[in-house]
Amino acid sequence: MLNNDGITHINIYSKGKTELGRFLSNFTHYPFITEDGKFDSVEGYWYWLLSNSPEKDVLKTLHGYKAKETGRKLCKNEWYDEEIFKSKIKTAILIKINSEDCYKSFIKNELPFDHYYVYGDKIVRPKEAQWIIDFFNEIRLKNAK
Repeated sequence: MLNNDGITHINIYSKGKTELGRFLSNFTHYPFITEDGKFDSVEGYWYWLLSNSPEKDVLKTLHGYKAKETGRKLCKNEWYDEEIFKSKIKTAILIKINSEDCYKSFIKNELPFDHYYVYGDKIVRPKEAQWIIDFFNEIRLKNAK
């Protein structure tokens, strides 16, 4: 499985083996504009949506692990509407997919998407991320028609 990223599947992961998998990662620095403002990454937007902290706007300019680390500090058991949250994250993901940097390779790719972290020879699949993988597959299916 470890050596098959890009051969049997695309791992959507900041340290994935494929350019497409790395680009689709929420960690990727890819500025975009939403109804909530401009963000430098989906990860920053993710935590911005979850936080009620007055300092949360710093997340608009962060990407990579720094966005996750800062976001976790600013999100102390915040309440949020899961349906609205997922809808907004899906919109941000669509903005990335529809960009010139991604669309052609996303549509041409026929390998299944996956998401897991690699720690040495160990693979860890976060269960809470499956809805995002399902969304990637749904988008590809709609565009294949």
